[in-house]
Amino acid sequence: MFPPELGQRLRAKLGLPTSRSEDRALVEGILQLLARERVDHTIFWRRLSHYAGNAEAAPVRDLFLDRTALDDWLKQYDARLAQEDSTRAAATMLGTNPKFILRNHLGELAIRQAREKDFSGVARLLALLENPYAEHPGHEAEAGLPPDWATSIEISCSS
Repeated sequence: MFPPELGQRLRAKLGLPTSRSEDRALVEGILQLLARERVDHTIFWRRLSHYAGNAEAAPVRDLFLDRTALDDWLKQYDARLAQEDSTRAAATMLGTNPKFILRNHLGELAIRQAREKDFSGVARLLALLENPYAEHPGHEAEAGLPPDWATSIEISCSS
């Protein structure tokens, strides 16, 4: 079994306040699928948070190539979620799974602006990161997948 603190945190990411024997397999199943499919974890967990609240699977499914594997996992998740209060689960998840994180490309863009004496990018990132669980309408791009050019960004410990 997971150490108690880790198990509790992983269940919170799934909106599961109680511990059940099937939770470990559920968690391991999605972590393996996320790794195999190379899915962005932050985006996945946030979309799953909304899924738990309204059962709209399309935004979650869009992240995966192997949708059959995801659908199989979602069936297990739905069965487990049915043992909990789904409204409470979604609220827990939205408070556990941030929408915004400091991504390399966002930092890079803010740095480029700051070099030109325009600190609006830094201020925007700071505002988003001060409350990363809020929806912040109009800032969906900052919560989305990184652009292709961002794959070439290299970060070192001295950055």
